[in-house]
Amino acid sequence: MTNVTFSVDDDIHKKMKEHPEIKWTEILRNSIIEYLKKVEEIDVLAIEEFRKNLDQDILNMIEELDEGEELKFYQKTKQKEKERMEIQQKLERG
Repeated sequence: MTNVTFSVDDDIHKKMKEHPEIKWTEILRNSIIEYLKKVEEIDVLAIEEFRKNLDQDILNMIEELDEGEELKFYQKTKQKEKERMEIQQKLERG
């Protein structure tokens, strides 16, 4: 298991110290797990929406990829779209 260090404001730390009965590490661990589930769910929904907008030829090519290759394709496409949007925003700002 890996150890992770994080910071909180002093006032939060004082409040946490007032409750030594609470296992803060467990709360953080569970919060991270739940947050990751939500993020992964969003990615799955985004992939499904993304696939709906694909040209049939591209969709056919993706169908031939294994799950890992498809995810890499999606991530690369997502990054390219992000870059495209950043360029578009810069152009609009002038």
